[in-house]
Amino acid sequence: MSEQSVTYVDLRSQTLAEQKRKRRGKPTRVTETSGQDIIYSDLKFHARSKQQRQQTPTSAEGKETPSPASPWVITVIPGLLCLALLVTAGVLGAMLFQASDQVRRLNEELIQKQAIQKNFTQLQKTLKNCTQQRDDLQAQKTNFSNVMNKTGDRCSSCPGGWIQHGGKCYHFISEKRTWQESKEDCRSHGSRLLKIENKEELVFINGLVCFHWIGLSRMGAATSVMWEDGTTHSTGLFQIKKKMPGESCVLLNAGEAATYKCTEQYRYICEKRAA
Repeated sequence: MSEQSVTYVDLRSQTLAEQKRKRRGKPTRVTETSGQDIIYSDLKFHARSKQQRQQTPTSAEGKETPSPASPWVITVIPGLLCLALLVTAGVLGAMLFQASDQVRRLNEELIQKQAIQKNFTQLQKTLKNCTQQRDDLQAQKTNFSNVMNKTGDRCSSCPGGWIQHGGKCYHFISEKRTWQESKEDCRSHGSRLLKIENKEELVFINGLVCFHWIGLSRMGAATSVMWEDGTTHSTGLFQIKKKMPGESCVLLNAGEAATYKCTEQYRYICEKRAA
């Protein structure tokens, strides 16, 4: 349909008599076609101007059509999200590394503190043992002095440095050796490791002994502790605490006897008959 506008005008009809009155005597020849004359006005058709067409949008053009998203938006937004995720992951990784490093340093400090605590405990134990040994040595020195004052050097039938009691001579060696080495050293002096034979001798020895090897041991397949000369130990004389299974040797300290590894080094007591 062409873009044109139609202008409508009123159609007026007049009777022949009215027309004659208006003309007032002017003779007019009228062709009578019907009881009325019909006067037609011009029907004018105007083409719509370009401006009007632009001002009057069609119904289809009146609807807004959404513009497609720009390509850079589709590309940039996911890129920004990925960048944000990478930055977040980097920050979390740095925090995790820092936390793990702190945990490692705390573990190292804890291990060091545990080692220091262990060394401190060991030092306390060593100090206690040393204090006990000091007290024992002081008591031993006092007993030595008392024994020497009773027996007298001129009346002693024992070698120098030996102590006589009853019919025996005793030598308290301060050097530390294994049980076997102690046994061999006593033999080199014409003596043997101590053998306690009665209660009286036990009381005398207990006043002087301080972690010394004596002549008791359990060797090979033997199930009982025996003296160096092969005789069996009498449990009625004193009890022995079994601390070590298998081969073991007896250590005497302040009236208490216990089995230890024969390869450990301690002081020892040699004895022999008085001349």
